Amino acid sequence: MKSRTQLGKIAFILKGYPRLSETFISNEILLLEQQGFNIHIFALRNPGESKIHESVKKIRASVTYIPDHFWWAFFPIVLANIKQFFRSPRRYFPAFRYALWRSLKQGSSSTIKRFSQAAFLVENGLLRNPEIQYLHAHFSHGPTTVAYFASRLSGLKYSFSAHAKDIYLQEPEFFSRKIRGARFVVTCTEFNRQYMRSIAGETDKIFRVYHGVDVERFHPRHRLAVTHPIPRMLSVGRFDTKKGFQNLIRALAKVKALGHAFRCDIIGGGPLEEVLQELVVSLGLQDNVTLHGKMSQEELFPYFQRADLFALACEIQDDGDRDGIPNVLVEAMAMGIPCVSTSISGIPELIDNGKNGLLVSQKDSDAFARALVSLLESPADRIRLGQAARKKIETHFSAQNNVKKIGHLLRHALQGGDAFEGIDWTSGGKIEALSVADTT
Repeated sequence: MKSRTQLGKIAFILKGYPRLSETFISNEILLLEQQGFNIHIFALRNPGESKIHESVKKIRASVTYIPDHFWWAFFPIVLANIKQFFRSPRRYFPAFRYALWRSLKQGSSSTIKRFSQAAFLVENGLLRNPEIQYLHAHFSHGPTTVAYFASRLSGLKYSFSAHAKDIYLQEPEFFSRKIRGARFVVTCTEFNRQYMRSIAGETDKIFRVYHGVDVERFHPRHRLAVTHPIPRMLSVGRFDTKKGFQNLIRALAKVKALGHAFRCDIIGGGPLEEVLQELVVSLGLQDNVTLHGKMSQEELFPYFQRADLFALACEIQDDGDRDGIPNVLVEAMAMGIPCVSTSISGIPELIDNGKNGLLVSQKDSDAFARALVSLLESPADRIRLGQAARKKIETHFSAQNNVKKIGHLLRHALQGGDAFEGIDWTSGGKIEALSVADTT
């Protein structure tokens, strides 16, 4: 078995880096580096965002971009595939044949594209960095498909983290194959874990590890000790349909119609921004609701500091797209802000209705409005729920503790462990040799 100092470098395969909406990934990489892991990031594209989080600036890992637009990098990708074929035809041809078969079956070039990227990664990334001994992908669709084929071409083992729509919008047969081929799989909710087990069978290689937050930075003591004459609400997320902002705005109109004064900042930016702004105007909420574009975590923090309530009306889309546990809910609860959300996906694992927050049915603006009104009318309930919310985060959603669990799994895989029996962890993150049945 290798010692910690002898462990090789890990290739982290990401769909894009850095991305403002994926704070949990940059935080995880930073915390893993602090645990002593040596990481090289391979991203399928550069989002080119003008804002980045401070955590990204602290990451030491080198970043390599794998060409995502096939025709823009046609010759380098083809050359990499030719080299891989001649380097190891017994590995290359069966993997290529399967990728081609899947693309023809699906009527989509997606799988063969990811295979070609995997060959490029192996030829121009892994072979040039022989210290890389392991692959880990974030998101179980494109990045994990690249990891799956890169593993078949290189012989390196892989694992992956699955999150939200990447789980529910996949074709089950290939998803199951990727799960079975991985050393281990991490997902951020028990709801996700149970669904993935229904796809791949009763396997003990799927682990639930909540994302978590920095519980010292997101702390009630950092909230501004100011009593607002008009309560301030906050909602944060990309402006797309699964976040439920249209339903939230309709609920806010009903709160106003009942005679309650409030201010609500909705922050995120995205494709529905114009639609949402038109809805605000049509419902006469211009003096109550302000829409903001995307912000870095540092820019967003002052809004958390002065919020009296946090609201997020998540919903499941017709194609199955949904959130897991939105990180902004965890951040708000860590700061002792009472939250109102919907009872979908993994959110009930975070919010215990009536104990540390309020949950209502999705797409029900009347119920959402009633929940908001109940907290607007009861400052005592806001305090009670906020205090209980903070305790829930300290116990189950500390990023420092939860990333230790991922580090333990990665270290075990790098050291060549054949199975994960005997791995367990307590809520505080301490690793203990207990039954695998208790790891969830």
